Amino acid sequence: MKIKAYKVSAIVEYIKELIDDDMLLCSVLVRGEISNFRKHTSGHMYFSLNDEYASLKCCMFKNEAAGLDFAPKNGDLVRVYGRVSVYTKMGDLQFIAELMEGIGDGDLARDLAALKQNLHAQGVFDNAREIPHFPTKIAVVTSPTSAAVFDIIDTIQRRNPMITAIVVPVTVQGKGSPASIAEGIEIANTFSGADVLIVGRGGGSAEDLQAFNTEIVARAVFGSRIPVISAVGHEIDYTLCDFAADLRAVTPTAAAELATQVTRRDMSARLRDDTNLLTNAILQRLEDVRRRLEHSTARLTPEREITKISIQRSALERRQETLRFHMGDKISGFKAAIAAKTNILDKISPQAVLNRGFALALDDGGKIIQSGKNLVAGQEVRLQFADAERDAKIL
Repeated sequence: MKIKAYKVSAIVEYIKELIDDDMLLCSVLVRGEISNFRKHTSGHMYFSLNDEYASLKCCMFKNEAAGLDFAPKNGDLVRVYGRVSVYTKMGDLQFIAELMEGIGDGDLARDLAALKQNLHAQGVFDNAREIPHFPTKIAVVTSPTSAAVFDIIDTIQRRNPMITAIVVPVTVQGKGSPASIAEGIEIANTFSGADVLIVGRGGGSAEDLQAFNTEIVARAVFGSRIPVISAVGHEIDYTLCDFAADLRAVTPTAAAELATQVTRRDMSARLRDDTNLLTNAILQRLEDVRRRLEHSTARLTPEREITKISIQRSALERRQETLRFHMGDKISGFKAAIAAKTNILDKISPQAVLNRGFALALDDGGKIIQSGKNLVAGQEVRLQFADAERDAKIL
């Protein structure tokens, strides 16, 4: 059975027709909180409507936007009337807004503002440690497959290839991503041995960056024992991670540049300058020594040096005679002491005892019998005299 292959445009158009013809979706009132608000130069407005569970892309064309009696902004809670459709060029589902009414601040914006104020009061935003000028290792906590991580590593290697860059892979978006980022920061602190930590991701919507706007990530950044550079999104994006870090970078690439303040070219130039300074210092030192040597040589005469040498030789000969005299006395004293101790040892040696008429009793193993208590009648022993050995038997 042959299955027909449809063009992408045909599928998207089919989905668009289904949604456009739906009775509910063609005329609906939606309540949500604005994020990612952007007003185009054409007058069109683009934004997202959010609640705690989902997000919906929206567009309000310039004619409808011109009729609004307020200026929408991120964090506004609004009611929007319009229809759901599909933007066929991108295949995106979007809400076409026709009317909009502001009804106050959204819960998400209020909650984020309250959390930010609370963390600030607790000192979580007080980190301001200096980023090392000569790091040897930089750890990057981000998604291992993102374009941002490749930009960071490429920038580090291009600016200073002597620096080692390691990636601590985490999930930066979706459920579980805040805990993953916090765990990655702790892993980097425990095992990486890095001098600098870059935490972040590339650009995206406010929802995409939400993981970096959580308390668990802000506290993990604040608690890092390694100085942290935050690199979340683009220049206009600010998250709690940025405030808790020691330094904020406007982009991941900028973070890599801030982490490599001293480039290979800088180090080469500094090494060249230091080498020149050291060379000049050595040459100057050698010149000073040469001048002093010439000055001293000019003051010397053969007669004076001969006299000095003669005096030193006489003094040395006197010291040698004195040393010989004292060494002779000490050696004689040592010999006398050794002779006296040798005489004492000779008198108390086993052979001297045997020479005085004593004998040693040995068992059949050749060991000295020190007591007669264990001897039995008929036991054979050996007697050792000063000049001979004889066998004997116990009666």
